[in-house]
Amino acid sequence: MRKLYHFCLLCLACLAAGFSPLRAQWTVSGGNGKPLLALDDTPDRLQVWLVNGLQGVRLQYEGAGTAGQWRRYSQKALDAVPVTGVVQEGAYSVLNQVQEGCAYFVGEPDVNTRYVWIIDYSKHAFSISNLQVDASSDPCESLRLEGKADIPALTYYTPLGMPQTLTRVFDVSYNTLEWDEASLSFLPKVFSDSIAGDPFSAFLPAPLCDTEVRLTGDRFAEHFGMESSATTPLYTAVAVEAHIDTTFTASDGTNLAGEGSGLSAPVAAHFRAVANDPVPTYFRWTIYNTKTGETPISYPGQELDYTFQKAGNYVARMDVGSSTCQVSDSISIQISESALYVPNAFSPGASPGVNDVFKVAYKSLVRFHAHIFNRWGQEIYSWNDPAGGWDGKRNGHLVPSGVYFYIIEATGSDGVKYLKKGDINILRPKDATESE
Repeated sequence: MRKLYHFCLLCLACLAAGFSPLRAQWTVSGGNGKPLLALDDTPDRLQVWLVNGLQGVRLQYEGAGTAGQWRRYSQKALDAVPVTGVVQEGAYSVLNQVQEGCAYFVGEPDVNTRYVWIIDYSKHAFSISNLQVDASSDPCESLRLEGKADIPALTYYTPLGMPQTLTRVFDVSYNTLEWDEASLSFLPKVFSDSIAGDPFSAFLPAPLCDTEVRLTGDRFAEHFGMESSATTPLYTAVAVEAHIDTTFTASDGTNLAGEGSGLSAPVAAHFRAVANDPVPTYFRWTIYNTKTGETPISYPGQELDYTFQKAGNYVARMDVGSSTCQVSDSISIQISESALYVPNAFSPGASPGVNDVFKVAYKSLVRFHAHIFNRWGQEIYSWNDPAGGWDGKRNGHLVPSGVYFYIIEATGSDGVKYLKKGDINILRPKDATESE
């Protein structure tokens, strides 16, 4: 009783799910190579099988009603005709003389009937010749193939009589280049993709180097070992891709590193256009200030060295092109406004490494000159680099503690001119070595 109860529950669950627990099972065998289940269409309860030649192909049916009448339709299940030549082999009924381009089923075409459609792929093999890149496609963005093709439709009909077509899938491959951010260079790459349906309808990314394009297919032919391919003549690439590689050598005031934004002038910049050489035939750089309205200055060449002397917001634009295509890119550079601060005391020789050099705090100075004088007006030290300073020595010996005087002249990247004058106190313990 318990086993019967469980079986009844299983039957009810299957009926609620919309299919019979006594679902028929079809097996397709024979032909040249293993038959391929190309489509299992559950809503229509239809399977589409491909065979390679009909020699030795047989259908085997397993399930309730194995002794029932076999039928076959070519367009609609209601127009099916009886099938003869079916033999019984134990629990199976078998048909050894199978036709292609039609569907088989057992019994009546109702909601539980399962159908199996047979296509002889050997009668629908495709051929493609004279493959080449379509000249009407946009060579800067994509390529499309063209050629002569015979691609018969793999058509089948649903039980309700709706014509459908199996989709062929082709593989395409060609050489190209791919940008590698880690190495800042283009690396060789084999591009590969699949084209479903018409192999001449797909738009593929334009290759970045000269290459042949290979079309192979289709997936059904690959299954049967019948795969064939066609290759285009060598395609000359014209598509361009380029990236900006920039190196800045900037000067920053040590005490002003966190003040303001932008780079401290003068800023030496090295610009390099990294492109899919040798396709590009020209390179051009354009540098302009976005606020002043100054006339942009253009420079030819793949690389450019440029020094930013003035404060402002700049754009460096790169234009790279071939005989047909052009790409552009740009980067923004901000050069900070200037600043200059002068300390009023330091202590050379007191605590080595701590406040023992008289240095200014600065930002974006493009010209600088500093002078140190003693109380008699004698110049005892001078320097021209704002990053430099005075270590409190004269002729290699520490000067006596006391008051000294400085004059500093400088010009900022923003055009501001500085003239700083004042006194500087040298603070030192009495036992520190001093020499006038």
